[in-house]
Amino acid sequence: MFENIQNLFLNKHGSYYRFLQFESISIFVIILIFFTFFFNKSYGFVIILIVFALYFSDSYIKVKNSNAIEFNEITMVKLETLKGISSKYIESKLKMIRNSNAQNMKSADLKRIYDSNNLDSLYIDANLIHFLHSIRALSDYNLNEFFELLKGVNSILKIKEDIDEYYDANGYYPDNTSELLEGSLELRKNVINNLHNFIYTVPKINKMYKYLASSTERFSILISRVIDSIHSSYKNNINLRGINTNTKFVTYNTTKPNDYQENYSSIPGKGDSKLLKFYY
Repeated sequence: MFENIQNLFLNKHGSYYRFLQFESISIFVIILIFFTFFFNKSYGFVIILIVFALYFSDSYIKVKNSNAIEFNEITMVKLETLKGISSKYIESKLKMIRNSNAQNMKSADLKRIYDSNNLDSLYIDANLIHFLHSIRALSDYNLNEFFELLKGVNSILKIKEDIDEYYDANGYYPDNTSELLEGSLELRKNVINNLHNFIYTVPKINKMYKYLASSTERFSILISRVIDSIHSSYKNNINLRGINTNTKFVTYNTTKPNDYQENYSSIPGKGDSKLLKFYY
């Protein structure tokens, strides 16, 4: 009986489940207060009331978990769609290389390209997955720009993921946290420019211009939330280590010159005789 409550409080961890625990306790308490205030209080009534409150809370947890599972399944489908778009771009570039170069690329080189361009950190931010999926039609107008957008977002999330995992494992932040923040700020500028650059390839109609403007504004908010997290780690790192001669201060929200072509990873272009290095 009340398996959902037992599972929630005994086996589940993380911010989502902590909030769900708080919600279930609040519901339980509110039900008790409401019914004890309006009805006569007797020993039997209290027992029935507690059972009813537990049942209601258990049902609420079950529904919330079902909705969360459904949301996660939808998110994963959308992530796979984005990965498919990325693979489509890579395959088109590799096809160009094969057609222009009689010497076929080695399977190890092909694997390196696919592995280097895998959207392996995008999964940590469902909001960005849903947003990028919602604007996937833009890839029809400029697949290269959309690929760069995906890779740039993944690179920023990779920085956040690496910092968080390092802190969880060691109890302190990486020595190069300041440099990682700098890199993430540069990438943020680049990915916002990537999205803005669709202005040159989308249909020249006001409806599309407004759509692109609103999408860019929404994207700026979502990606800045990730940067805020990295910036918070940067400040915490300074507080933990203290200020010394090796401390590097990074100015947040500073405008820098645009050089979006040097974003992050790219696929070798037509006629290239060797693989390019991939960055994140």
